[in-house]
Amino acid sequence: MAIASLLCLTLVQFNAVAITDSIVYERSQQSQINFLAPLKTLVNIDSGTGDLQGLTKVENIVIDRLKSIGADVKTIDAKPSAGRNVIATIKGTGKGKILLLAHTDTVFKQGGALASPFKIANGRAYGLGIMDDKGIILLGIEALRILKDVNFKNFGTITFLINPDEEKGSLGSRELIKATAKKHDVALVLEFGSPQDKVTSWRKGIGYYGIEVKGRKAHAGAEPEKGCNALLEAAHQTLQMSKLGDPKKQTTVNFTVLNTGDNTPNTIPDFAKVQADVRVLEAQEYTRLERDFTQFSQQKLLPCTQIKVIAEKGRPPFPANPQTDALVKKAQAIYQTIGLKLGVEGSGGGTDGNYAAAVGTTTLDALGLVGGGAHTKDEYIEIDRIAPRIYLLTKLLIDLGNGE
Repeated sequence: MAIASLLCLTLVQFNAVAITDSIVYERSQQSQINFLAPLKTLVNIDSGTGDLQGLTKVENIVIDRLKSIGADVKTIDAKPSAGRNVIATIKGTGKGKILLLAHTDTVFKQGGALASPFKIANGRAYGLGIMDDKGIILLGIEALRILKDVNFKNFGTITFLINPDEEKGSLGSRELIKATAKKHDVALVLEFGSPQDKVTSWRKGIGYYGIEVKGRKAHAGAEPEKGCNALLEAAHQTLQMSKLGDPKKQTTVNFTVLNTGDNTPNTIPDFAKVQADVRVLEAQEYTRLERDFTQFSQQKLLPCTQIKVIAEKGRPPFPANPQTDALVKKAQAIYQTIGLKLGVEGSGGGTDGNYAAAVGTTTLDALGLVGGGAHTKDEYIEIDRIAPRIYLLTKLLIDLGNGE
């Protein structure tokens, strides 16, 4: 549908659309036309977390594109992670301070891009990391390019922070994200939107909990009575601790990894480590779980074992809140002006939006491209949703910059 016809329909359905919206939508459509070529370049570069060479290649391309739209760009090493945090800043003449978040790393190993290169089929573009998060980096840049093209400057500061380690918990960027978020009014997280075209208004926090068990080795056939079976104790503890979730609070405890060291089949194991994936919506649950893990560890099956509890907090929870709900309504209203419906959901998965929300910055997540198959070789984006999502982000930047 031509933009003129689309906007006439919108005028009838939703009263009025400012001429500025028409210009922004036209620019968004133009951006979609030029979107796929640079996206192919980025997707066909392996940049898994820790892949310094690949991350550097992607970072350099992104830096050049950010500089081309007039952003002031600096980088900060993301130690202990590989790669650099890219921080692009654009100054305006208004007051609104907006933070955009995205990441250059993917979950895929070296050689993945060669095995599953960029392709287009049946209205979709496929490639490793195309939706999480390479296409979304370009989406952010295109939104900023449109602001430059229409000469919109009625904002205080727009900062685009792109980190290289989101997929592994952002160890080398989380403190930078939190410190930067504190200086902004709003954080817009450029993670992927679901196949149903939704944004995310809350996310659970992630914890890495578990136990290490020490026992005593012995020959499993000749003299097993001289051993102290760490594996057996670990299994006992796993069964009791697996019940520590709380459905009423949406707290989950899922044991996912068991390791017994050398794994010799004819030896009573003297060591076992069990890890659990913990998800919480209330921060207090971290403390409660550590306490309960410790109490349960005293209820041993084998008194001869020694047990150490592991309780490591990852991303903090990003709970539902009125400020984010207001942002959702604003985004839905923008989408409605182009005849589309924007859904909303929560998620058990965490992003860097958790860190921004944790310091009190109003945060809205999943403002990236629409697609599916994240973290698989079949990851894709819907091509016909590129322009609408560019428009949505650009209009949010305009409205928030104006203080609306």
